[in-house]
Amino acid sequence: MQPQAAQFSVQWYVQTIVPFITGFPNWMGGILSGQEGTQTNQIDSLIVTYAANLSALIGAMKFGIFDASFSDIWLGIQGVVFYVLGGIPFLLAAVATLFVLKVSTTAIVAVGPLFIAFLLFEQTRQYFWGWVSAIAGFMLAQVLISVVLAIEVGFINTMMIKDGTLTTTLEGNLTILIVFCTFTALVIELPQQAASIMGGGPSGGGMISKISGFGAARSMTSGAAAGISRLRRGRNTIK
Repeated sequence: MQPQAAQFSVQWYVQTIVPFITGFPNWMGGILSGQEGTQTNQIDSLIVTYAANLSALIGAMKFGIFDASFSDIWLGIQGVVFYVLGGIPFLLAAVATLFVLKVSTTAIVAVGPLFIAFLLFEQTRQYFWGWVSAIAGFMLAQVLISVVLAIEVGFINTMMIKDGTLTTTLEGNLTILIVFCTFTALVIELPQQAASIMGGGPSGGGMISKISGFGAARSMTSGAAAGISRLRRGRNTIK
């Protein structure tokens, strides 16, 4: 009977807990960003939106031979260059961070039954709470990034497309570049803040590791490890 009970418990975990952990960040991110929880694939949505705006920006650069001024041509080229220079690092940071967070969450959830078993014993209970802390940190980071991405996409659409037409101005081009840089920094920093909130201090690292997304995973892992190490002190006193 015990193997059957264990098998039933694992099946319940896979059917109930796993979908909640993997689906809750997308749902909550959609609610907080005003999309009624309908976000299904944030990475694809971000890439499609960015590519569509870039295509519209390039398509708007249709100048007449005689009526085009140098200012219009310069602002159009400048808008495309700023959009690419600011958007590519943002896309790289956002896509890599989201991908690492989702894969890491799936990997940690997959070994969940092992950590749940640790809850049964006083000497190993701290490992269970460290596992819970890591999962909560990953989920919180995904929710925060979902909100940031929704705000960024909405801001681009508002700044670049006004009254149904796409216009380029010097102020608008500079704003797009500055906003892209700002949101890139936010996407890089949010996983570290989530790790800090969930019990671990943010870890440092070079800009390359942060932009590539591996800094996010290291931040969350260090947060879980810090929580476990604090719980271990004073509790494992077996002689």
